[in-house]
Amino acid sequence: MQAKLVEASPLGLFWGAVAKKQVKVSFSHGQSQNKQATAGARWQRPQPKESQKQSGWDKSIQAQDMGQALPWNHPAQRDSNLSEGMQSVDLYGSRKWQSPAYIHPQQPLNFTFQEREYEPQANGRVFFQIGAFDQQTSAVPVDSKRRFTFQSNRAEDKPVILPWGFGQKARDESVTGNYGGEKQPEVIEKPEPVQPEIRESYLLMNIITAVVLPARTPLELPSMEISLDIDSFSWSFTGQLWGASNIALVEPDENGPKQIEVDINGWKWVFIIERYSTDRRLGDERYTLYGSSRTQLLAAPYAPQRSKSNSANLNAKQAITEELANTGFSATYPDLSDYNTPDWIMPGGSFSYQNQTAMQVVAKVATTAGSVIIPSRYDDKVSIQPRYPASPWHWNTATMDKIVPASMVISLSANWRPEQAYNAVYVSGTNAGVAVNVKRTGTNGGNPAPDILEDWLTETQVNTERGRNELAKGGNQSITTIELPLTDTSTAPGLIEPGMLVEVQDITGDWQALCLATSISASGVGTVIQSVDLERHY
Repeated sequence: MQAKLVEASPLGLFWGAVAKKQVKVSFSHGQSQNKQATAGARWQRPQPKESQKQSGWDKSIQAQDMGQALPWNHPAQRDSNLSEGMQSVDLYGSRKWQSPAYIHPQQPLNFTFQEREYEPQANGRVFFQIGAFDQQTSAVPVDSKRRFTFQSNRAEDKPVILPWGFGQKARDESVTGNYGGEKQPEVIEKPEPVQPEIRESYLLMNIITAVVLPARTPLELPSMEISLDIDSFSWSFTGQLWGASNIALVEPDENGPKQIEVDINGWKWVFIIERYSTDRRLGDERYTLYGSSRTQLLAAPYAPQRSKSNSANLNAKQAITEELANTGFSATYPDLSDYNTPDWIMPGGSFSYQNQTAMQVVAKVATTAGSVIIPSRYDDKVSIQPRYPASPWHWNTATMDKIVPASMVISLSANWRPEQAYNAVYVSGTNAGVAVNVKRTGTNGGNPAPDILEDWLTETQVNTERGRNELAKGGNQSITTIELPLTDTSTAPGLIEPGMLVEVQDITGDWQALCLATSISASGVGTVIQSVDLERHY
């Protein structure tokens, strides 16, 4: 084949044969004239020399054979049977369209071959390689855009989902038709506190006993202190013990730590003796015992750490029940106050934790709803109730749990502790749930508290209750500590536990408060003092 002559554009570049030019420079020498030198020397005839220099054309540019170049004459012979190969289909690739040959660039670049094959220069700056570069690519099927995905369905345990909480037995009181009738569940009213007897003087006879369980072996404790605060999940015990024979009764054995039962004026506690310290002197050998109530068995180091994530919907009280399963413990939710701990549904995947004990999980569920855990003194139960059974701004009309007359107060001290009087708070879940802006009734919500964002806040009811308890913490307040006797179980006011609402009938006027901590001190001479920390709002 021969290339067709192409009309060159004004800015075109041409390649062709360079016109030959021959430059010939000749020099000739003839016979010089004879000159007579003064020295008598004579000229001799030099040898004739040819000074002609002749320059000719050579092939300075050597032809190079480019293996990738496509010749313009006869193509190389190929076996057509090898040009067709079998390739796998690229199921997930994308379609790529490639040109089968070289695409000539746009003007002003052009080529003129003048019936000759193009030969690139050996020392040129620009090289052109003309030809087709075939790349073997796999065929890509065309997607019709109709896609169907399949996956394993999520297993949900429907029968155990109780979104409305624990039910009550229905009562069929009367028949008004063919289908009968049902009476609304009875609303349990919070009982009024027992009014203590006001006297000028009180004569108390304290009875203190301590035994080692399960044999109920008597244990002599010259002094002891029992305490609990509203943010703890177990009662704590500290007691003095004399003599090596007594310490042998409470030392741990192959069955684990020993347990003791303490009874003060009819109020009973069961403690696990976790450790003790020794103080030995000449003629005096004393031991200090440290223990906790049985709810400590749900926490470290007794309870194992677990991880969990729910795939189905799970309500909060059901989650607590599952955590306490096979432990012997149970949870109660008292509803004898203006408010109680709500129950709410946590969607699948929102209830998850890692390396937590049962008590840590139960405590987190309780604090999510603004509640606290009040441990039982002697049996395997925990009470989950709102931190504020009634809002502080309604304490003057709320039903109290205990009444303390001024005549029974041994001492009183107060510590002023003002807090920000927030009147609104934003409570929201994170990955799932709802967002609720809780505002105190009768205010404009212009002083908001810091936002509360937690994973398990997934329903309006629990978010509202959490916001109410957060707003109840603020305002002008004081921590008032009063000391009073611990009366027996049949005499008011008796034992005041954290989480109770207490009314103090002071000589300057009655006021209400929330019990934050309780401490009972008993000495060997039979003296028992109850010290109570009260949160009083103004």
